[in-house]
Amino acid sequence: MGLIKKLITGFLILIVLGIVGVFGMNYYYTHAYTQVPVEVKSESVTGDVFYLSHVLDPGKYMIKAGGEGIVDKITILDENGNVITESDTDNLIYSSSNPFQVRIDYKATTSGQYTVKVGIYKLVKK
Repeated sequence: MGLIKKLITGFLILIVLGIVGVFGMNYYYTHAYTQVPVEVKSESVTGDVFYLSHVLDPGKYMIKAGGEGIVDKITILDENGNVITESDTDNLIYSSSNPFQVRIDYKATTSGQYTVKVGIYKLVKK
């Protein structure tokens, strides 16, 4: 019984450390780097839509998606359109040594018009 208790305790400690690590990284990137706008847009749309950025230079970027619609996913693509990674969140910090594109998929919450917002910021060390 003592072994199971230690395993469960160790697992919970790893989960807590992971959560602290994620929030710590986010805090570090928002306070140690200046966010230089690369693409910041807002638009009224209807139905399910997606946004596709131009090819971005290598570097560290913060990608923020929002608006009245639901952000389905953020996808990072290479220059040829191949999927590198996907995220189900509406904010993403991504670093790459190769050029890449950002695709953001939105789902409509209503049958009428709604606003979508995109912000892609290059992170530059302060």
